[in-house]
Amino acid sequence: MLKTNILLIDSIVNSSKLKFVDVFRYHLENIRNIFTKKNIMKLRYIVIICFQVIIQTGIAQEKLNNYAYVIVPEQFSFQNSKDQYQLNSLTKFLFEKEGLKVFWDTEKIPKEYVLLDCGGLKLKMNKKSSLLKNKVNFDLTDCYNTIVFTSDEGSSSIKEYKKGYQESVRNAFKSFSGLNYAYTPIPTEEVALLDTVAIFLPKLEVNLSNSFTYTNEANLVIELTKAKGSYIGEVKSSESIQFESGDVICKLFKTSLPNVFQAQWKDPYGNFINTIAYFNEEEELNIDFSAPTGITVLKFTKQ
Repeated sequence: MLKTNILLIDSIVNSSKLKFVDVFRYHLENIRNIFTKKNIMKLRYIVIICFQVIIQTGIAQEKLNNYAYVIVPEQFSFQNSKDQYQLNSLTKFLFEKEGLKVFWDTEKIPKEYVLLDCGGLKLKMNKKSSLLKNKVNFDLTDCYNTIVFTSDEGSSSIKEYKKGYQESVRNAFKSFSGLNYAYTPIPTEEVALLDTVAIFLPKLEVNLSNSFTYTNEANLVIELTKAKGSYIGEVKSSESIQFESGDVICKLFKTSLPNVFQAQWKDPYGNFINTIAYFNEEEELNIDFSAPTGITVLKFTKQ
């Protein structure tokens, strides 16, 4: 096939004195013989697959670059004890080697990372072993429990559990390493809804302290702590079993309006919902939520 192609190219070059139409007609039959319909379909299939791989790799890389840290469990669901076979420590090490900040699921995340707008990922390691091989892969999910990245399956034929699982994790991690992660923060943008809010809300100069406490009718008490012009809300007490003391329940990000904030509010399922929050003249905190019947407002009064 290669020799035939070379001869064809040579013959086209040597025929350059002929008119283009004559050259095209002269070699049309040779081209048809080389690129049969079957071969063309194969070529199209290969090109499409390669194109899809390139696009998907680029999209995955772009998405992952927007996340600053990863939360790794101290114990995976298939383990009998914390860091069994040192798989968790190995996983943490591999992510740190790629330049990500890594936190255990049991440690408190620093406020500069908590303030990032959905800036972290959670890791889930999946065991897919068979009788002859140890197999694993992992998922990375965002704050909305959406899977952002799924690794390739890593396997090992080593029978010793520790060495076999460690090799499987390393092999699964190769698909992540190939993305060449480099953290790229997403520029903070005001949501379009703020333009509408600005029409109905007066621009208030609110003097908010660095830390203050709010409560609502359901006796949910939260403490807002200032950090770089934004605020983190932690649960102080709650009568509901949905929230525990110390939970981060909301994040407020500053906008061009001093009393209006972009907000993320944690729902009962642990997911953060994007919305808006604002303070009125009485310094009450109002958080808007979309509902089938319209906008509902969750109100907090300052203690």
